[in-house]
Amino acid sequence: MNLDIFNNLINNAKENDIVKDFIKELSNYLQKENEGGATLHKKKKNIENLREENCLYQVVDRSKNGVYLQNLKNNKVFEETNIDQELLNKIGNDYILRYKEGKYIFEEELTDEFFNEGLIDINELK
Repeated sequence: MNLDIFNNLINNAKENDIVKDFIKELSNYLQKENEGGATLHKKKKNIENLREENCLYQVVDRSKNGVYLQNLKNNKVFEETNIDQELLNKIGNDYILRYKEGKYIFEEELTDEFFNEGLIDINELK
């Protein structure tokens, strides 16, 4: 009996299993990436929902891609990455911004009042 034929059959079966495992792993990876893209899309939609026209926001901290803002109506904090670079260079923690007509505007007078008056209720500044 020729054992080479038997060994070749076993090796081919192993190669098929390797290919099947690879395809399965690749499919799982692509599915997770696709779900991650959907999650990113949901995250962007949620941020859009957190932006309110003519609403005040306080800069809480800097982030790698922008700033963390606190909505002063409902105190929700979120990372805002869609912010003008020139404005980013001008602002720091506790600065007050207003979202108006699709962009953030630095509220210099409100920020000055906030810093000069100390830690007062921001709603008094409106």
